[in-house]
Amino acid sequence: MTGAPCARCEILSGEIAEVRAQLREVLKVLDLQQADLDRLRKAEAPAATPSPHKPERVPADQLQLAFERVLASVDEAPASTDALRDDESSDDDQAASPETKPRAPRSSTGRRRLDLTKLPVQDVVIDPDEVIAAHGEGFRPMGAEVSERLAYRPGAFLRLRLVRRKWARNEPSAEASIALARSDAETVAPEAPTVCIAPVPECLWARSMADTSVIAQHVVAKYEDCQPLYRQEKISERQGFAISRGTQCGWLADAFTLLAPIVEAMFTEAKSHSFCIATDATSAPVRVKGQRECARHHVFVFIADQRHVLFRHAPDHTGQTVRTWLSGYRGYLLADAASIYDVIFREDPIVEVACWAHMRRYFWRALGADPPRATEAIAIIGKLFEVGRACATVPLSERTATRAAKAEPLLRMFDAWIDQHRDTCDPRGPLRAAITYYDNQRDALRRFLDDGRLRMDNNVSEGQLRRLVLGRANWTFFANTVGLDWYATFRSLIASCHLNGLNPQEYLEQVLRLAPYWPPARRSELSPARWRETLAKLDEDERAIVTPPWELDRVVKPKMPTCEEAAA
Repeated sequence: MTGAPCARCEILSGEIAEVRAQLREVLKVLDLQQADLDRLRKAEAPAATPSPHKPERVPADQLQLAFERVLASVDEAPASTDALRDDESSDDDQAASPETKPRAPRSSTGRRRLDLTKLPVQDVVIDPDEVIAAHGEGFRPMGAEVSERLAYRPGAFLRLRLVRRKWARNEPSAEASIALARSDAETVAPEAPTVCIAPVPECLWARSMADTSVIAQHVVAKYEDCQPLYRQEKISERQGFAISRGTQCGWLADAFTLLAPIVEAMFTEAKSHSFCIATDATSAPVRVKGQRECARHHVFVFIADQRHVLFRHAPDHTGQTVRTWLSGYRGYLLADAASIYDVIFREDPIVEVACWAHMRRYFWRALGADPPRATEAIAIIGKLFEVGRACATVPLSERTATRAAKAEPLLRMFDAWIDQHRDTCDPRGPLRAAITYYDNQRDALRRFLDDGRLRMDNNVSEGQLRRLVLGRANWTFFANTVGLDWYATFRSLIASCHLNGLNPQEYLEQVLRLAPYWPPARRSELSPARWRETLAKLDEDERAIVTPPWELDRVVKPKMPTCEEAAA
């Protein structure tokens, strides 16, 4: 039975329609808010995960305007403010921003002289066609015109033939035998062998197909150029002699056995004599047998006084691990504000030094939420870095006082700026997180004022870890922890070579020749930091060991006749 709806139903229908209209409006508002959130995330995403193609930079003109706003707004002592303005307007101030200085015209250096390089020379002699046809008859040489080009010949393996010639001893004459017997009748000399041959040179490994030059090349290709072994296998096949991955692993294992004790000696020396050690860490995926997911290990780098670069790995990113490695060290530790270092600074005689680059990164992440104030903070920090660069060339005896005198007014200005904005920013925003970071690290961030040898940032440590990040894109993961051991050892030596201005391939080739004969108690002398000094002190026999076999002069040369013999 149907009929007209009752009054109650009409009221309910109207209320439902009204609620639906309100819901539609709420959904529209939510969509708009979600769009705003998406835009904010997109703006902050590059800051949270910066890529090599988007560095953490702010235009120089914006920084200069922001710094002028800070000078106008912060209640600073007139003397300090005038000094800062004088530093900016000075023509010979090295702390001025290089981006605001007019660049000098780039001078043309001209064509580089190839004869001043160490490149091998390949001569190509070209004669005129008429001279060649006449076989030189009717012509006489009168000099030559020489021009040089830079050319490239693909690298190739060398078939090193070790020819040890056998020599038969000549039988002495009858008169010589009688004279020798009369002169030494009572002494019975041991019978000399009739055939003699030279021993294998000590610069070559016994029972090894590879010379150390090939092993050093594979080490540098994998741990410096980030070429996995399977790629090197294909490259070697193109070059005419395929070297399997198994063979390469055997070579790397032998090299690791000789080089790992040297790295351990470097770490012991670093903990005993270093003034400051800088450290940082990154993750390293390690394959787990029978599982699809990789285990996450952590690789730490330690840079000791810009002399040694040392890598270590551990399955846990904990303070106890780092504390065990640094056991016995007394000095400064430059690191980020990770909580794993708190136990070290709290219980060990190690002084914390914080990184201003990390401090700047917090404000850079706040650019999307609060651009004006974040830019002002970045501008002040930029002036601090300009002071550090200007004082880098000051003699060490004067650097501490000079840098502190220039940096303290900027630090007081930064403190005043922090106090001015601490209570006016969003408590849950990125700007507030940056200010909190500064409050927690304030004393450690000022530690660079204590000594001119202390750096203001930890960028060197981060730079040493970039090679591992790049390598992960090539080999994806480490096959096992043995691969991590190899990486830590080889990478420590290669990075230390770069730090000390050595060619890592030449260094590894020479050390791999010499290490089997070197006294274990003096392994630290084989470190890259001391290698030049060690080479200069080698005796004749040791120098022959580090010399490649193709440079050894072990061939009998024909005797040149004297002037009298030639005349006769």
